[in-house]
Formats: sequence, C-alpha cells, structure tokens
Amino acid sequence: MKYFAYRSQCGMRQLIITTCFLPLIVLISIGCTDDRDWITLQQEAAKLVEEGDFAGAEDLAQKSLTHAENTIGPDHADVAHVHNTLAMVAYGNQDYAQTEAHHRHALAIQEQALGKNDFEIGRTLASLGDFFLSQNKLTEAAETHERAHEILVANLGDQHPDIGRSINNLARIYTAQNRLREAASHHAQALAILEATLGPDDPEVKMVIDNLTILYSDIAPSETADTSRPIDP
Repeated sequence: MKYFAYRSQCGMRQLIITTCFLPLIVLISIGCTDDRDWITLQQEAAKLVEEGDFAGAEDLAQKSLTHAENTIGPDHADVAHVHNTLAMVAYGNQDYAQTEAHHRHALAIQEQALGKNDFEIGRTLASLGDFFLSQNKLTEAAETHERAHEILVANLGDQHPDIGRSINNLARIYTAQNRLREAASHHAQALAILEATLGPDDPEVKMVIDNLTILYSDIAPSETADTSRPIDP
C-alpha cells in the first residue's frame, strides 16, 4: 500500500512512528493515570495498523478518540494524532472517504491550535498528499505536498532527511504527471540531501538511486543533460 509509505517508500513502520505516535514529552506533560488511557490506546491502535489488523485498530482508535476528547477536549492539537491513526485504519479498510475526512479533521484541529505553519501540520499535509497520490488525484497531491514542503523547510531547514523525503514525494507526483524532467531534478536533489544526512548506504538512498535510474531510462538521451541540476527547495 503506497499510501502508508509516504515518507520513505520503505514500508509502513516509519509512517506510524512519525505520524501517529505522540512524543514522550506529551506523555510526561499530560500524565498517565490509567493503564488504558487514550495515548496508550492510540499507540496500540497504530501498532495494529502496522500488523494489518484494521478491525482491532479501529476499535482501539475509536476508544482512544472518545477518551481523548473527554480528557483534553476535541479541539486539542494532540487529538489530531488520533484522527491520523483513524485515517490509516480507514485506508486499510478501503474507506477512502473516511481516510480523507480524518486527515482533514486532523489538519483543521492542528491549524486552529498551532497556526498555519507548525511542523505537525507539514506532516499531516504530507500524509494527506500521499493519500491523494494513491487515489490518482494528482493536482491535489501536488498542491498538498508543495505546501507541506514549504512548512517543513521553514521548520527544519533545507538539509534534513525529512526535506529529502519531501522532495522525493514531489518527484513521485511529477513522475505520475509525466513531468519527467522535473521529477528527475527533484529525485537528484533528494538524493544529494539523503546521502549527506543518512549516508550513501542507507536503504532510502538506494531506493532513490533506483528511482532515478529508471526515470533517466524513460527520458530521451537528448533531454537528460540538465536533469541533475538541483532545484530550489
């Protein structure tokens, strides 16, 4: 399922950790007074998504949402994490309307609570953008990922692994739109960032190299001369 791998195309695990698991500082600041509090339920739901148990994940995530809304209120920024988990559950159940609805609900909560340019908003937008790509909604995917990229650069700078992944996401969209020269340029820049930040032997680096090699083979030789020219992030 390509949608689950929006960050690195290396599988579901990274998305679950980065998008759905609340930071430890949240656990400390809220406090855990119940062995089955909403944070624990949300984390367990995310693990079940990883394992492909969507029925079990949905039950836990719905309970987590109810507990969270009763504990910290439905408009608290951390409730957005639960909606993102429910979006993945819905995707696993092929309920694509609910997938989009939960991501949009998460985004609305975050924008209201955190402002328009918070890092968490960039991550939710990236997830929503990859959902659009999975549905072949290429215009929406490009617009959403481009906004996500701007937010991530503003928060992380332009030399961070997540920026390389973001640029690679854009390359995937441009490939689907048959904008091959732009896709190749983006893959090349993503490769440079990921090599510098993760090392040349990282699996993500090798995957981008493979993608770039395939893309070059699809471009006429006369058009490849400038494809390694970096773009402005």
